[in-house]
Amino acid sequence: MFQSPISKRSLFFSALLSLIIIFLLFFQSWLNSFTTVVFCDVGQGDATYIRIKNRFDLLIDAGPGRKILDCLGKYMPFYDRTIELAVISHPQKDHFGGFLYILDRYDLKKIWMTQLYNPSQTFKQLLDKTKTKSITVEFPKAGEKFLIGQAIVDFFWPSDSFILKNSFFDSYTQPPLRQTALDLNNFSLIFSLQLTGKRILFTGDTSPLVLSKLLNMPIGTQDQSKLKSEILKIPHHGSKKGLSVEFLKLADPIYGVISAGKNNSYGHPEKNILDMLEAQGVKVRRTDLEGDIVFKIPSPNSQ
Repeated sequence: MFQSPISKRSLFFSALLSLIIIFLLFFQSWLNSFTTVVFCDVGQGDATYIRIKNRFDLLIDAGPGRKILDCLGKYMPFYDRTIELAVISHPQKDHFGGFLYILDRYDLKKIWMTQLYNPSQTFKQLLDKTKTKSITVEFPKAGEKFLIGQAIVDFFWPSDSFILKNSFFDSYTQPPLRQTALDLNNFSLIFSLQLTGKRILFTGDTSPLVLSKLLNMPIGTQDQSKLKSEILKIPHHGSKKGLSVEFLKLADPIYGVISAGKNNSYGHPEKNILDMLEAQGVKVRRTDLEGDIVFKIPSPNSQ
């Protein structure tokens, strides 16, 4: 029986459309089967983008400037312009500066940050933008636990007692923040992110002083076993003012990720930190040598 070229063409395109739909369904299922963790190359700074099972976007710090946009443009789906949660480990520009660019291009729902103020003009601009855009700002503290996008977050630092003892309330800031005479690094948020049994430990620019306090924390809500992690974000870009041997042994990571700028003027990461990691058998990953560092964490039913 004669079949017109038009009907053959229609049949071909119908079959092609069906194949495309099937492919997209399988691709979506594949995307949903794991979490993507990207330690972004933002130069001398910190930024980690996490997409939890293709549903929830989390950004931990954003580096000093606009390079974070390159990372998000590469790993965040083009059709998704919403970041459900951002974390600012502490108010120094190499950790929060990139958010000034992000807020112009993305819809940011909520920010977690330490309750410390930085009187710099850049930080004031960031606070003004969060207020203008009515972004929810919260201040998690040691001992608190959250569930976000099927991930468990445990906070270890700063503690209420440390904040109250070493800072004072500034009623003129919005949202209400506190000021301190100490190094802001000492107030860095330290927390773990547990994904399908794998734990990543984030340390901001914390100091050995703070790490020594964590080593002596009581068993209970601050159980030291929660510090043990597969991936450790090495504090303070690999500075000798960050990591200690005792804390590294406690965390016992498989990977140690160092975020630092190529040929930076600070000499980060410093040799004694690299030697320490090597001595403990930790696999070192460095943004200054590799660029963006990507981990794929599968869900239990995809293994």
